[in-house]
Order: sequence, then C-alpha cells, then structure tokens
Amino acid sequence: MALVAPLADAGVLSLTNGDRVHGELVVVERDHVVWKSETFGDITVEKGKILSLETDKDLKIAGREEPCALAGHRRQQWELYCDEGSGWVMDFPAIDHAEPYINFVGDPIIFRGNVAASGVFEDGNREREDWDVSANFDVRNGDFHHLIGTQYQNQNSADVTNLEKYRLSYDLRWIFAEKWFAAGNSAFLHEEARNIDLSSTMGLGLGFLFFDTDKSAFSIQGGVNSLREDFIDPSLNDKSGKRYAAGRTAWDFRYKFDLGPEVYYNQELLQSLDSSEDYQSNAEIGVRTPLVKGILMEVKYAWQYDNTPSLESAKEDTKMTVGVGYSW
Repeated sequence: MALVAPLADAGVLSLTNGDRVHGELVVVERDHVVWKSETFGDITVEKGKILSLETDKDLKIAGREEPCALAGHRRQQWELYCDEGSGWVMDFPAIDHAEPYINFVGDPIIFRGNVAASGVFEDGNREREDWDVSANFDVRNGDFHHLIGTQYQNQNSADVTNLEKYRLSYDLRWIFAEKWFAAGNSAFLHEEARNIDLSSTMGLGLGFLFFDTDKSAFSIQGGVNSLREDFIDPSLNDKSGKRYAAGRTAWDFRYKFDLGPEVYYNQELLQSLDSSEDYQSNAEIGVRTPLVKGILMEVKYAWQYDNTPSLESAKEDTKMTVGVGYSW
C-alpha cells in the first residue's frame, strides 16, 4: 500500500507519441509545460506534443483569485471548475501561465531587475565626462505587477557644464483576466538640456497582455494621463505650470534568444486632449548580451520627440549608449 499511494496521487502527462509520464505539474507557460517526472525530474515539453494533462492539484490561472480544479484536458482544451463549482473551458495553447495554487500562495513575491551603466571620459585636447546609469525593477505579487524605473544622466564638457537628467517611474498592473490588466502609471522627470525643471505624469488605463514568459513578453495599453511641466526658464515655454489631460498609448516587447542575447523595445505616445499640435513620444530599443552569469553588455538607442518644446530646444533627441550591467 505504501508503494501504490504515491502513484495514485500523482498526475499523468500523456504525449502525442503515446508516452505517459507520471509526476506532477510545475508550471504551464506560453509555449511549453514544465513537468516533474517521477523518474527523470523536471522536464520541459512543448505544448504541441501534449495530448492530455491530469493533475489532482488545484491550479492558479492568471486573472482568477480563487483556486481552480482541472476536470479534463481533451482536444486542446482545459475544462476548469472555479467559483465553488462553476465550470468553464479554456484553449490550452492560449494559456500563458498556470501553476499549482499551493506554489502561488506559498511563494507569492517574485523580484526581477537589472542595472546598467555607461560613460564617456576624455582628457587632453578634449575634455568630456558623460554618465548614464539606469536601474529597473519588476516586483510581482500574485496578479499585481509593480514596475519601477530609474535613470540618471550627466553631461560635462567644454560646451556644456553639468547638464543633468533624473527620471523616476512607477507602473502598477493588476491582471484581472487571463490577458487583460488594469494599469496605473506615474513618472517624474528633471532634464536640464530640455529646460524641464519638473515634469509629472499620472494616469490610468487598460492593457492587453499578448504573452508574458521568461523568454518573451508583449503588451499594449491605453488610457488617459494628467501632465504638468514646470520649466527652468518659464519665459521659453507658455505651458509652464499648467496641468492638462492627454491620451496615452504604450507598448512593451522583449524576446530572449536561446543562445543568450535579449532584445527589447518599448515606446510611449502622449497626445494632448486640448491641442492636436501638442504631443510627445519616447522610445527605447536595445540588446542585452550575457558576458558571464548575471553580467551583461547592453547596447541601447533612446529617442525622444516633443512637438512643442521650449524655445531654443530641438524637437528631437537621440542617444546611443554601450555599457555593462547586471540582471537577476
């Protein structure tokens, strides 16, 4: 009896080639399932090779607060029962994330992030000192995602003296359905090169999560923001100190190749609801390449555009940086 009981409680993963693997579910991701085999330990199986999955463990499905029971897996569909017995069906290939509920409540906080720094230093015929330091944090607690970004830049040369830029942003996402999330965003910016003493942005919106795994992620969101810009020299811009509403659209993409490099692209567009000519956008595209474990090289291209900048300021700013960083 003692030898039979573990097998009776274990789950079964049935594959299209006829194999049956006894064990238990670790996690379902967008493209694959991680299964803990009784014989081989953790194995990763592509979803297309799975005929059915059986588990007696309650599951946590993204967007559902309560545990769900898997009643059946047939014809690429999951039959689930949540909310004290109400049943529903989900397409198995479309499930981006599912895990045993006991794992979800047992280790609810996931902390990820990266820091990067680059610099330009010259001495002799030309003297120059540029710093660009950034840090990004992704803190996940259940269906709530906290995204924190910081940036510091300093330019110092014979032509310019200590032109500084500070930026702090905080985004909150609440995943209330399998792919939908409510979003709150805020950002504070000080940028002397663009005559900005303090720019503050706060808004609410709705987003759609196409996929979000360790390998890749893509999301879009839209909403309404409240903006205010205070300028170092108010005489150069008639918007100084005025708060106005703007529509916001943003998208965020990243993809990690099997060999290690990761590419990312994010962009935000703000359009004033009072004036069609008043809009601005910023974007970043970059590549992170691992050097040794945790240490990476980052090449980043940043682009900013403000259609109604301060007088004597250009509408467009671009910057290419190459630096090193650390991710976890």
